[in-house]
Amino acid sequence: MENNQANTKWYSLAGIWFGGIVSVPALLIGSSLISALSFSTSIWAGLIGFGFVVLFMSLLSMAAVDRRKATVALASSSFGEIGAKIIVALVIGLSTLGWFGIQSNIAGASFSKILLEMGGPDIPIWITSVFWGIIMVLTAVFGFKYLKWLNYVAVPAIVLLLIYGLVITFKTHSFQEVLDFKPESNMPFLQAIGLTIGFISVGGVISPDYNRFAATKKDAVLGSIFGIIPSALCLLAIGAILAITQGTYDIVEIFSSLGFPFFAMSILILATWTSNVMNIYSSGLAFNDLFKLSDVSRSKTTLLVGIAGIVLAAIGILSHFMSFITLLTITITPIAGVMISDYYFAKTYQQEAAKINWKGIFSWGAGVTVMLIMESSIKNILGIVIAAMFYYILKKIMK
Repeated sequence: MENNQANTKWYSLAGIWFGGIVSVPALLIGSSLISALSFSTSIWAGLIGFGFVVLFMSLLSMAAVDRRKATVALASSSFGEIGAKIIVALVIGLSTLGWFGIQSNIAGASFSKILLEMGGPDIPIWITSVFWGIIMVLTAVFGFKYLKWLNYVAVPAIVLLLIYGLVITFKTHSFQEVLDFKPESNMPFLQAIGLTIGFISVGGVISPDYNRFAATKKDAVLGSIFGIIPSALCLLAIGAILAITQGTYDIVEIFSSLGFPFFAMSILILATWTSNVMNIYSSGLAFNDLFKLSDVSRSKTTLLVGIAGIVLAAIGILSHFMSFITLLTITITPIAGVMISDYYFAKTYQQEAAKINWKGIFSWGAGVTVMLIMESSIKNILGIVIAAMFYYILKKIMK
């Protein structure tokens, strides 16, 4: 079955990654960075951060094509079979759960805004967040097979909405105004790079799940580069431009001020819906793996995990967006460091994995600890390097 699928060309993979990137959080990164950086500096931070993730993503993807294995199976060599299930599945499960909470919150805020703009009641955002969270969880549990049809509508719709937003914007503003923009606060450049790394770090680590089906290693690498860097940079730039010209960093506020609030908000909800069903589906799958449950239990697990995500949305996780992204950078990138070191540097990859590989778990812990303790923003790049180095040294010392 898998070998029949293992002939996916780079442009098909690029399409999958493009669809995953075109989302509201991608715009949110741009509007968040521009609150503390100039436009050109934000773009540079994005280019370096996204480039860094695509680099480790390419290395993991080439190993995945070699072995035709998904992320948790590939991580079994460096973390041990149980270690990979616990650490990798838990981190992926929790991070996709967090994304679900954030996107349900965005959908809720958009919906409350639509109702108000149309002269309807002023419903608290936490209630609409819960309402949309329930719809998205039920889609993941019962209507997953219809998701691709939702995607066929949502991705082109949000692309058209963004083009429309830019056309309207540049009727009354010049690009020079965007270039001349000076933010009121300031953020260290390395911290900005860390935020852009955090935004797609989950995708980087779970890339073997999709890229293992590439026809060749070259297809896996090209699919990652062309699927992620152009789309992520474009959305970051658009998020920043709209924030500068509309005078607010609140993404719901921005689209509301573009005219046609009903259409803009509806598309925003639709785009959030598609990517969010994927989030809660992946989260349910990861927790199902973690607790060694059968495939039959997946829908029940997804339902339970979804309830936790709805609670996050109700308490307003969106207001902690930057902290959430930082947490992702700290816990996820060291996983890639350990896996890459095992495969390429220590060259100790084993097809038949031990139950637990303490060297991998300890090395991951070292990377996470360095990122937690260090004050300097260079820690965002160092975590993955420290984890890789630790693993290499431990493997050489303790042969």
